Amino acid sequence: MYIHDVCFFVTTLEALLHMKADKHPSSPDAEFTPIDNPCNLFYLRRAARAVSKQYRAAMKDSDVEATQFSVLYILSKSGALSITDLAHRMGLDRTSMSRNLTPLQTHGYISVSDEGMTRAREVTITEAGNKALQDLMPMWRKAQAEFSAHMGEADTALLIELLGRVATIGSKDY
Repeated sequence: MYIHDVCFFVTTLEALLHMKADKHPSSPDAEFTPIDNPCNLFYLRRAARAVSKQYRAAMKDSDVEATQFSVLYILSKSGALSITDLAHRMGLDRTSMSRNLTPLQTHGYISVSDEGMTRAREVTITEAGNKALQDLMPMWRKAQAEFSAHMGEADTALLIELLGRVATIGSKDY
């Protein structure tokens, strides 16, 4: 399991396990029960925003976005990857992946090879990227620990399992 999978899984735990109905459903902050709004996407995206906010706050002192952390981590563990392979691991299309690499390349945290006649462009983490990742790890660990403390270890583990299944929606393995 890749660290970006864990981050995504953790992102949706709160929505899957701890939804509460608000007493005033007409208020802008009202939470809907599944009977009122049975939209899985609503709950998943809402939870993703909440957890993304938590990770952004934990990494606020870095010039790397919380979402870019996963790219650096994957590259540090896997070595060079084609943009297509990296996009697949991140659950993104190639165009979105290319766009998301630009800030990391601008900071010098990754290098992207020139496209050759027969080779796909490869992305590699640089020495500066490894240093940035090393600096980010305590911030990431803090965010992970805060999430687990809030949700509990059992619910966090359950979420990872459930979201592993959710992530297969639309794949041939589903």
